[in-house]
Amino acid sequence: MSIRNSQAPFTFYNAKDYDLSIVNSALWAAAGDALGWMTELSHGLSGVKHRTGSRTVNEPVAWKRLIGGRSGVTVDLPAGSYSDDTQLRLCVSRSIRANGGFDVEAFAKVEVTTWQGYCLGAGIGSKAAAANLSKRGVNWFSNFFTTNRQRYVTAGGNGAAMRIQPHVWSARGTRDEMVIRVMRDAVVTHGHPHGFCGAIFHALCVWDALSTREVPTIQAAKGYISYIANLPSILDKDSELSSFWRPTWEREAGKSLDAAIQQFQEEAQKDILLIENLFKDADKPEYHDVLNVLQCLTDKYRGSGFKTSLAALALSLLYSSRRIEEALVHSANELESDTDTIATMAGAILGGLVRQEPNWIIQDADYIRSEAMRMAKIARKEDVSSFSYPNVSSWEPPANQSDAVVRWHGALALAGIGKLEPKGQEYQSGSAIWQWFELPFGQSVLAKRRANINQEAGKNQMPNTQSVARPHSKLENVKRDQESFEFLEKGRRDNELLKHESRLALNLPDRFPGLDRATDIVIASGFDDTVIGHMINLAIDETGGIETPISLSAIIAKARLARMRKR
Repeated sequence: MSIRNSQAPFTFYNAKDYDLSIVNSALWAAAGDALGWMTELSHGLSGVKHRTGSRTVNEPVAWKRLIGGRSGVTVDLPAGSYSDDTQLRLCVSRSIRANGGFDVEAFAKVEVTTWQGYCLGAGIGSKAAAANLSKRGVNWFSNFFTTNRQRYVTAGGNGAAMRIQPHVWSARGTRDEMVIRVMRDAVVTHGHPHGFCGAIFHALCVWDALSTREVPTIQAAKGYISYIANLPSILDKDSELSSFWRPTWEREAGKSLDAAIQQFQEEAQKDILLIENLFKDADKPEYHDVLNVLQCLTDKYRGSGFKTSLAALALSLLYSSRRIEEALVHSANELESDTDTIATMAGAILGGLVRQEPNWIIQDADYIRSEAMRMAKIARKEDVSSFSYPNVSSWEPPANQSDAVVRWHGALALAGIGKLEPKGQEYQSGSAIWQWFELPFGQSVLAKRRANINQEAGKNQMPNTQSVARPHSKLENVKRDQESFEFLEKGRRDNELLKHESRLALNLPDRFPGLDRATDIVIASGFDDTVIGHMINLAIDETGGIETPISLSAIIAKARLARMRKR
């Protein structure tokens, strides 16, 4: 099987089958996470028995685990409870808008920083990235953190790869466009090529599995690594990645992105060759041997972004003609590996190929199913809602893990996300309390908070329930604009009329026409000050954020500098 053309849009067979594939991919991914999390870093069979009552796991059961490190508490976890893999996947999903765009600012500054307050099983890199994003002035493309345990440019774990499936499920364009979205997501937290290229590799596995209706082959995996050579040129299509992220990354890493990608390719192809030789020597090699040759049973590479993605593909190949439950159980019981993340990635691949949902208990199955359906409808450009976030420009991220839970209108709430309804007992350690809650849309979180929360959250800290975005037809847009105009106060109406006449004189649009068209209009005007300001204002009004205005400004600046050089 050869890799699909990069400019070919994602195709699906029919709406009903596509919905089924996406929902099952999401549910089986969560099932793998729930099963594997019970055994993750369990310190052997005795540790598994201490947690679950049995030395091996065959399905999700109620269990216990120490949360919050040595100073934390042992909490009761319901059957099917999931870890950071599924938590962050849902964060990504909520950040995908009705029009198919990825609101990376909301993901980075709201979702990831708030996630600190309820994260379960998170890695060092992801935690360090989340903490740094809480700082004022740190953007999604400038999260170059340094701690005594981790640096951004050395963060090559699988914390990005495990969460990027929603970009594939909601894909409505070409593979290159999907990869840019995955890259914008991955670099929020992971700055080493094994981290962000591992995320791209897994995305390509899921993309081809859903498109071809089969598990990608080892030959296809080689093709994915060859394709990643195009990553630097693909990033040139994204103004923020090319203008802001890449130059800083190259300075911090001390090498060019092209050289780093080439080095990654060499390392990745060696790993793929090891797997290929295993499959040549045996019709069905042992999964343990796959983990062993990839060094995924060692502390150094257990959580590698690329190696675990490749292990998940190999596991999927080994069980492509068997029951998916067997694959996930096998992964969960390989105790020295990253049990939950490999299982969740294999679940995403294999789940998209089966017609049945898991018969295991999965926490928040209804919410996971509804978000998966929303992704599928976005891919088909159907009318769906978007999650309502606070205005990122005035948002103040939680300063640390305990500050994510706030008081809002007399009740507890998760900052930036929604009110919390208590669902379980309190577990207290010192001044910190952990408790199970349910969010308004059906997600369960074990949130950490201070014992005493006295200050009420500001109005800019919670979602604006009036700003839920929906795609509109041209007729609806006209009707909406007319209704808005009819209710303007007389002074505002006169002012708007003057602005409208000015726009007509300059032949400017009333709504933001998109980055490409807006740039064309600015260039055609000779970089007229009025036109530039008008386009930036439209971008602000249309998106309610700063990401698109920043992108437009960067593109205009580059275009004007290029023209000045020619002159």
